[in-house]
Amino acid sequence: MSAVSRRRFLGGLGAATVAGLVASCFDPDASTGGRGLQWWDHFGGLQDLHTEWAATYSDRIGVRVTYSYNDPARATEALQLANQSNQLPDIYSNILGLPLSALAEAGWLTPIDLSDEARSRLPEGSFVDGVTVLDGNVYGLPVLSDRQYWACTWYNSEIAEEVGFEGPQSYDEFRSALRAIADHGTYAPMTLALGDSDRMRDQIDDLAQAGGFPGYEGLRFDTGEFDFTHDAYVNAIELFKEISDSGWLLPGTSSLQVPDARGRWAAGEIGFFIDGPWAPGGVRALNESFLPKMAVSGELTPEGEELVITRGAPAATWFVAGSTSHPEAAGRLVETFTQDDYQRALAEAMDQPPMNLDLVAQAEVIEPYAWLAQDFKNRVFRAPEPEVRNVAVTEALANSMPVAPHLGDIVQGYLGGDVDDLHTELVRLNDIFDRDLDAAIAKANGAGADVSRADWEFPDWVRGEDYTY
Repeated sequence: MSAVSRRRFLGGLGAATVAGLVASCFDPDASTGGRGLQWWDHFGGLQDLHTEWAATYSDRIGVRVTYSYNDPARATEALQLANQSNQLPDIYSNILGLPLSALAEAGWLTPIDLSDEARSRLPEGSFVDGVTVLDGNVYGLPVLSDRQYWACTWYNSEIAEEVGFEGPQSYDEFRSALRAIADHGTYAPMTLALGDSDRMRDQIDDLAQAGGFPGYEGLRFDTGEFDFTHDAYVNAIELFKEISDSGWLLPGTSSLQVPDARGRWAAGEIGFFIDGPWAPGGVRALNESFLPKMAVSGELTPEGEELVITRGAPAATWFVAGSTSHPEAAGRLVETFTQDDYQRALAEAMDQPPMNLDLVAQAEVIEPYAWLAQDFKNRVFRAPEPEVRNVAVTEALANSMPVAPHLGDIVQGYLGGDVDDLHTELVRLNDIFDRDLDAAIAKANGAGADVSRADWEFPDWVRGEDYTY
C-alpha cells in the first residue's frame, strides 16, 4: 500500500469530543496506565501512513499510540509470542488465519464498540455474522475491500516497450512475453516470492479460480468437496513449473521472500512479477523511482477468457486484543479507520484497496492501481459461505487444524524438484483436508453444535453472480 504529506487528515471525531480529550492539561497516557496503545500490523506499504496516523491521533484522541510493523513472514509468530507472554498489542492486523470464533473463544479478541456513525461509513453488508460479528458484537473491523484478486500480472512497461510485448491475458501470451524477454538477452524474464510458501498458495488458489475452478482454496462451492486435482489447479501449477524449467525465473528466486522478490523487480532489470494490488505501495517503500514503470494486465486466465473472481464477505482487517486494558481508547482509534480521510489515504498508500473502492478515483494513485480498482468492481463477486448460512459452522471451523504441507509447500517442492508426482500430492492434500473437516465437524457436534458437510454445499451458486441466501 504518495508521500504522507499528500494524504488528507480531516479529523472525524466530533469537535466537542476532541476538545474534551485533548485539553491542554491532558496527560496522553493517563487513561492507559502510562503505556499508551500498541498497534501492530503486517502491511509493508502502509508503514508511512500508519506512522503518521499514530502520531496524529495520539494528539486527537489524547492517548499515545505506538505503531510497529512486522514483516508478513514473521508477523504471526510475533503475535503468538506476544500472546504467550501476555503482551499482545492493543490493536493488531488479521494475519493469524484462524476463524473469528476460535480467536474470540481463546481470548485473543474483545468486542469493538463502534458508533452508529462509524458503521454508516462502511458499505452495506460490511458486517456479517460469523465473519466479523459474533452474538451481535463486532469482533473484527473490515476496512479493506473484499472485491480484489491477488495474482496480478505486474510488468515493467519500459522492458515491454523495448522488447516488444503487451500485457498478457492468457497463459500463451504470458509464455510468449517471457520467451521474448529471454531471447532479448538483457533482462531476467520474471521473479516470484517463491521462498514464501504461503504466498505461493495464495497465488495458485487465485489463478485456479480465474482458470475456472468452481470454488476457492481447494473447496468447491457447488458440492462442498475438496478438489485440488481439478484441471484449473493443475494448469496453474504446471504454468509455474514450465516457467521455472525454462530458466525464465531470476536466479535465486526459489529462496526469495516477498520484500526481496519485490525489491529485485523494482530494481528495473526484470520483466514480470506476480503480486497483489498492494505492489505499488511496497515498491514505493523500496524504490519510488520505479513507480512510473509499473504496468498491470489484470490476472491471467488460461485462454484469455473474461476474468471472474469470487470472494467471501469482507474479513476483519483489525482486531482489538482480548487482553487490552484500554478497550475504549483502542476502539476510538480503530473507529478512525472508517473515516473517508483514512479510506482515501489507504487508497493513496496503494496497498490493499479500501472498502470504498469509489474513493480510489479521488485519490492520488498511479494509473495501474486505479485501473485495478475499477476492474475489481467489475469482476469480483460475493461467494457463498457456510458460516453465514449456519453460524454453528464457526464452531467446526474453530476446531480445524492447519494443514502441512499445504498447497504452497507442494508448489515449492514441485518447482524445486523435490516433488515428482504432483497428482499424488494433490490427492493427498484433498484427503488431509477432508479428514480435518470431518473431524472438526464431529468435534463441534459432540459439543452440541448442529453441523454437517451439507452446510458447505451450495448447488444454487452461479459463477459470475453475487450469492444471496
